[in-house]
Amino acid sequence: MAKRKKKTTDLGYWLGSGVTPVFVVDAERRIRAFNTGCEALTGWTAGELVGETCHYGSVSEIAGAAALASGLCPPPEALGGEKLSAPVHLVHKEGHALSRLAHFFPIHDEKKRLTGVLGIISELPPAGQLPEVSPARQLHAELATLRSNLRSRFGPGTIVARSMLMRRILGQVELALNSQAFVFFSGAPGTGKEHLARVVHFGGAGRANWFVPLDCRRLGPDELYRVWNRILESSPTGTGARTLGTSLPGTVFLADVEFLPRDLQDRLVNFCSQPGPLRLLASTTRSLPELVSGEQLRPDFYAMISPLTIELPALASRPDDLPLLAQHFLEELNRQEQRQIGGFDEEVWPLLARYDWPGNLDELAAVVREAHAHATGTVIQPDDLPYRFRTALAAQELPPPPEPPPMLLDALLTKLETRLITLALARSRNNKSRAAEILGINRARLLRRIEQLRIGSDQPETDDPGEEPVEGPDLMDVPTEP
Repeated sequence: MAKRKKKTTDLGYWLGSGVTPVFVVDAERRIRAFNTGCEALTGWTAGELVGETCHYGSVSEIAGAAALASGLCPPPEALGGEKLSAPVHLVHKEGHALSRLAHFFPIHDEKKRLTGVLGIISELPPAGQLPEVSPARQLHAELATLRSNLRSRFGPGTIVARSMLMRRILGQVELALNSQAFVFFSGAPGTGKEHLARVVHFGGAGRANWFVPLDCRRLGPDELYRVWNRILESSPTGTGARTLGTSLPGTVFLADVEFLPRDLQDRLVNFCSQPGPLRLLASTTRSLPELVSGEQLRPDFYAMISPLTIELPALASRPDDLPLLAQHFLEELNRQEQRQIGGFDEEVWPLLARYDWPGNLDELAAVVREAHAHATGTVIQPDDLPYRFRTALAAQELPPPPEPPPMLLDALLTKLETRLITLALARSRNNKSRAAEILGINRARLLRRIEQLRIGSDQPETDDPGEEPVEGPDLMDVPTEP
């Protein structure tokens, strides 16, 4: 008689050894189980993932346990006790991306407290057959997909852009990554010039050496000279001795380069005229032709640092990027904070879209940071947006103040002169000579002005100088309003 197979009711056996990818995340967002199906799918082992804390936010690393853990993190609604399914973007150990559908099932104890979330990963169904997904979770998945595509082109940078306006800039960044050419960034404050400079450095050939940012506006001339002396001396082409194993300056980023002293500009032209290991990146918020015509930059220095010029647009001119950028800043905060916020309520987007964003990306990051701190639910509501943003939006939408009525000086002076001459004629009983004396002008000038102003009188002129004029109003009391 054949021996019957031993039956088991051990849930760990069925979940742990199955080929269906299954994992468990506890209430503190630590991965507690990672079965053989997950290992086969992702290339990572349970030993590498169990104990890793996950955050609800896509990450910029090409690979790493933290990158995969973030892809497995349940949405805040699931951590709040809701059963749901959502697209996920997983990072394989070899670096390529995996798009899947994850089903999340909350686990409660006998007191109905959440102890963890069971996750089951399946293939994505065909287009049109996806389960209904909230706009916030869909945006989270879109951001993860976009980041994966950008990582494949630019390396570990955190560029977030898909608008037509940014495609040209992404192409220029790609050129900068594949060369050692100096790059000049221009654009309004807060448009991300230093961020792109870091992407160019850390994605380029000199990534192993220092990235040195210098704010030429805030550093005084003495400090700039001191810093540059150390940079030039530590460079392999400088006068200082190179210490074996010591990191070297690879890229120097000159923010607000127009404040760099002109004699230091001359020194850099002489030092960097030949290709070498030291790469210069520079930025400005000013008009490029204005810098040379206004003599803030030496023409030879400007020509040296600007073979590749990248002009960054204002945030208000890239509306297609706004939702992804807001979600990006939100998910970066999820990685830093204990509280996890899934996204934005649909009523928030029209408010963000109507605002002009004078502070550009920096202002958007600040608004999202305050909204994340104020939010009480799993998504940011309109009332969670900071008060200063709402008042600035209201002030922006007020109609412009009415233009004051024009003050026509010629018409006012003509009216005033006519009134004074008329009163003078009345006081002098139409005696032109006497009226001229009252007005402090000669008779010929008075007659010319009477004719030019077409001042008429029905009274005959009185030329008897002995006749007392009739008392009239004081000419100094003549009203001047038009």
